[in-house]
Amino acid sequence: MPAGRPLFADLRRGCHKSPAPFVPWTKEAIMARIQGIKPRGLYQRAIYRFMKRWLGRVPEPLRIAAYSKRLFKARMGMEQALQKLTVPSGLVSLAGLRAAMQIGCPF
Repeated sequence: MPAGRPLFADLRRGCHKSPAPFVPWTKEAIMARIQGIKPRGLYQRAIYRFMKRWLGRVPEPLRIAAYSKRLFKARMGMEQALQKLTVPSGLVSLAGLRAAMQIGCPF
């Protein structure tokens, strides 16, 4: 083997090319396997309208959850419970200090 030449240079030039690198934030990488559906029923139409007004679009996971009415209602119940959840401000600053200690940040 000549000096200065990579060990596997011949493999890279021939038919043994490596596949294209995976780019994690392309449309193909973040697209769901199944398509979301249009709203069925009054409740789903109201939620879709609210989400479109609030976020500007209906999120894909919500449209996928609409396949099952029970799952859709359970997800909406979970979202409402998370909206009502409050954390005391002292606990928030304590968590911030603990995170700063763990990563070694002086602030």
